[in-house]
Amino acid sequence: MLVRFGYHSATAFASRFNRMKSSTILAWWALTAGQGVIAARVKLHVPIVDLDYAVYEGYHNSTFNTNVFRGPAAVNFTQDVLGDEDCLFLNVFAPVRAKKLPVLVWIHGGGYGLGSAASFDFSHMAQTVNNGFVSVVIQYRLGAFGFLSSAELVENGGVPNAALHDQRFALQWVQKYIDLFGGDPDQVTISGGSAGGGSVMLLAMANNGTEGNSLFRRGIASSPYLPTQPNFDDGLPTEHYRQLARRTNCLNATSVFSCLRNADTLLLQNASSATSYSARFNQWAFIPVTDNKLIFSSPTEQLSAGKVNGEAFLAGSNSNEGYYFTPQNITSQSAFLSFVTLNYPFLSPENISSILSLYTPSPLPADTPLFETDGLNPPFATEMSAVGKGWQQAANNLYAETTFVCTAYWLVEAYGEKGWQYQFSPPGAGFHGSDNGPLLQDSKIGRSGTVMDEEFRRGFQGVWGRFVTRGVPTLDGQGRGGGGGGEGGGYGKREGGTRC
Repeated sequence: MLVRFGYHSATAFASRFNRMKSSTILAWWALTAGQGVIAARVKLHVPIVDLDYAVYEGYHNSTFNTNVFRGPAAVNFTQDVLGDEDCLFLNVFAPVRAKKLPVLVWIHGGGYGLGSAASFDFSHMAQTVNNGFVSVVIQYRLGAFGFLSSAELVENGGVPNAALHDQRFALQWVQKYIDLFGGDPDQVTISGGSAGGGSVMLLAMANNGTEGNSLFRRGIASSPYLPTQPNFDDGLPTEHYRQLARRTNCLNATSVFSCLRNADTLLLQNASSATSYSARFNQWAFIPVTDNKLIFSSPTEQLSAGKVNGEAFLAGSNSNEGYYFTPQNITSQSAFLSFVTLNYPFLSPENISSILSLYTPSPLPADTPLFETDGLNPPFATEMSAVGKGWQQAANNLYAETTFVCTAYWLVEAYGEKGWQYQFSPPGAGFHGSDNGPLLQDSKIGRSGTVMDEEFRRGFQGVWGRFVTRGVPTLDGQGRGGGGGGEGGGYGKREGGTRC
């Protein structure tokens, strides 16, 4: 009852390192069987798919009239629960009798250190657009298993950004096999939220944006996560490499790399988790890097040049993205500057002056209560929200814009007239990740008279669904529109303007 990617997996970190001998991981990602005749057959309530390397049995979901094939769920790498590096599985949800339907591929978030495919099911969204697409939910290696990087690792044949290669292999699997589930490999939309959205951005940038539509035609990124993107051998990834070595008793070994390669996988999991927990407030140690093999430039440089894969993009951000990632005790300019310099230690004095000119809030009476702004009357969201005001809101906004919001703007602008942007900002519900529920849940749970009622939820799901099926994010009943300024398209400045 599972669909595997079709290559041999190892359970130990050591074997991964041992096999990384080329500039890409695909050199040792071999399909497990030859090229035979492929056929798919479906029995009553027992869907079966015959791939060229195995036969898999799924189950029929009568509620949505879909055939479902689920792989084992990966467990988060945390200090309390250990996972398994053998996590490269995917789930497929296909309408019964699907034929040449568009395909939605979802990449989960979690700061590149947490998460799995298990909790994501796009059946409600698909039902909103008449079961108009096949969905695929993938997994990839997390933490140090997916994003360990240093000069020493590369010198010894290791591959930075291993998890991005996992994701790309999943997309290659989709290209080869999704037609057996009723999907159209020429109509693939990749999507993700948070770190999944950041992954979509990096896949759009892969190989300097020279891949065209070979792996996907469209992309959707919800709150695309861009903490920073150091070079593979910069000080920060090197320091996290050394912290991992220290926590596995490898730091003083003759060869740190060889010691890590031979370390027990459970020891490495604990060390990866502990290293991430030691990072800055609600941030992660192991993140994507510029590796000069797959990712050649920073997002700001490459996206501004419009060098991207695929042909159309939809990006969104939420109105209060920064709240969970910002200490909520910032009440003065000095506290704000301490937060800024801790998170961005290489800013020049001129950079700091520019930030203060952009983010210094207008004075507010000390007893001003917190509330959601309306965008029409002051104070605006630049200095007030339901969770912060003054310098606190300035800090929340700065982290949100540098990490999530500006990333969405840059992505949309890179696709020109085929780029669309939205802001998810229902009062009281614009926090990071709060858009997942309305996207995935039954729209009928939205109570009439509430901010996110059934009509809102169906509309939000429909915008995503019609982008997958039509290539334009329209509301139900609207025309197909044109490009960024067409009906249902376009994007505007955030309330108070954009500082991207």
